Amino acid sequence: MLTALTFAAAMVVGLVVTPIVRALAERLELLDQPGGRKVHQFPVPRLGGIAMIVAFGIAIGLATLARPDLGAVGGLRPNRAPAILAGVSLILVIGVVDDVRGMRALLKLVFQIGAALVAFGLGLSVDRLALPWGTVELGALALPVTVGWIVGVMNAVNLIDGLDGLAAAVVLTVLGAFGLLAASDGVDPTLPIIAATAGAAVGFLAYNLHPASIIMGDTGSMFLGFVVAAIGISLTQDGVFPQPPWVPIVALGVPIADTLWAVIRRTARGEPFFVADRGHIHHQLLRRGLSQRDAMLILTAVSAALAVVAVLLARVR
Repeated sequence: MLTALTFAAAMVVGLVVTPIVRALAERLELLDQPGGRKVHQFPVPRLGGIAMIVAFGIAIGLATLARPDLGAVGGLRPNRAPAILAGVSLILVIGVVDDVRGMRALLKLVFQIGAALVAFGLGLSVDRLALPWGTVELGALALPVTVGWIVGVMNAVNLIDGLDGLAAAVVLTVLGAFGLLAASDGVDPTLPIIAATAGAAVGFLAYNLHPASIIMGDTGSMFLGFVVAAIGISLTQDGVFPQPPWVPIVALGVPIADTLWAVIRRTARGEPFFVADRGHIHHQLLRRGLSQRDAMLILTAVSAALAVVAVLLARVR
């Protein structure tokens, strides 16, 4: 019941707050201009991520009032909620500065690493890997693996955010898989986090489907990327049977594959990784004559299929 109410609260708040944020962005002329890897033809307000985080925060606040032990230590595992909430707070600051004033890619990467380090310090860490032949303790490797995973997923979601509705829809398929796994394997404290994120994404998506009247900006893509990375960590570390590492990797297959392809493509051309181009998977689909809507639906369907595969893989012990 708490999970459903948290989802509903986040969705309703998202539906109400998003047009308010859109109007504010238009008034301040904070618009995403066409060009580069962008496919929209007209300027679009770019502060949608703020609306999602507001919806997420209010829903989590209500969930905390309903269950005060949300931030406490659970019986079987440490609760990841405080680390996730702290990370989201930092992501909000970084994203707003980037969306309002702009930020160099390298500086943004440094701040992303800082947010991941704070989350790690609060207990969000990949300490061990549950493999079929036994558990592998990472020891000193826990820090670089955790930071690399969080930062990598944040940027992967950012890179896939190139079509109206695509990033939010893909993340919703991932959250669906993670929610099923968390509910079935006793990782209960993460369920309100999943529900609040999903509800916020649905509320925002109502205005972000093609033709979008607002986009999430880096605030939104980093927020979604951070949360799904954090939930992926929780699933592999907590619960009665922690999931093997390939379960969240498969669920996030679309943004991860697109990111790997971008690294290979840009390295082969001798270009810096952070230089935007029009070689992403969604750009390839558009060049083959698909509409934005059809390309988004195809990639979302692929992501949903991978989410199902991830859930099935989790059942293989």
